[in-house]
Amino acid sequence: MTAAKRYYAEIMMPLRLMILKNLPKLQALDVAVIAPSHGPLHDRPEPISAAYRDWLSGANRNAAALAYVSMHGRVQTMVAYLVEALTAYGVPSVAFDLTACDVGDLAAELVDAATLVLGTPMVLTGPHPTVMAGAYLISMLKPPIQFASSIVSLGWGGKAAEQLAEVVSGLKVELIPPVLCKGAPKEADFRALDTLAAAIAGKHKERGLL
Repeated sequence: MTAAKRYYAEIMMPLRLMILKNLPKLQALDVAVIAPSHGPLHDRPEPISAAYRDWLSGANRNAAALAYVSMHGRVQTMVAYLVEALTAYGVPSVAFDLTACDVGDLAAELVDAATLVLGTPMVLTGPHPTVMAGAYLISMLKPPIQFASSIVSLGWGGKAAEQLAEVVSGLKVELIPPVLCKGAPKEADFRALDTLAAAIAGKHKERGLL
């Protein structure tokens, strides 16, 4: 089922509403085998069909996906801390290093995760190019996430958080205030991450996910 979810995420998630509109046509058929043009045959259609109906529904689960790049270890340190803080609040979280992960795994996580957090160092006056590309890809995939935020490591200034928010604005998500860290993360930055974790958990609770 993991492979099916990943295929759905990479190929079909952007077409979710179109597929949902046509799904009732299948319910009138007595399907014995699902035989895709590429991929394995499934002689037990119902578990596959049920999974697709669930993914098409746009329903979220209590989960957060963190996609990031870390140039000097600072963003990675903050992402790891946020994962632990979210876990302590009861929000399962998965971190994806965009320089090393398979984006298909990230896409599969976003099929039903409620929250996305993007982590980036500043490069000149904007986000790391790989994070920006990842944000564009996520925007194109159109996952049904409800909330988004960011963690930004900077030296002097810039508009990374605002630029990332603009890229994902088409997803109609509710933005949670970002964490901006100057230099190496200090006690105040970790407290800000605690506040972000609490905010995410609170939003999940408001929507009945937690």
